[in-house]
Amino acid sequence: MTNRRVFMLRTCAGLAAATLGRMAWAEDRVPLKEDEPLAKEFNYVIDAAKVDGRKFPDFKAGDKCSKCQIYEDGPNNMGGCAIFPGKLVAAAGWCTSFG
Repeated sequence: MTNRRVFMLRTCAGLAAATLGRMAWAEDRVPLKEDEPLAKEFNYVIDAAKVDGRKFPDFKAGDKCSKCQIYEDGPNNMGGCAIFPGKLVAAAGWCTSFG
């Protein structure tokens, strides 16, 4: 085979592996529940619309996990978060580490 063909085959294989790996990553994680200790520590809520702005003055309308810098898109309006390893957080959720 020519070098170009080898390059193309390896590139396609790499892209396929990356895509399938990301799908497997999402399936290994479970949704974070509000009553879990780490979720309580960061005041995580599944629905940011329910955040009490008086209790959390840093919260602004429209803040939610999907707009956070450390949120990673995932399936079914859920995604990964570096704060909660091994868990999926709701895209519409919020916690005090929002940024």
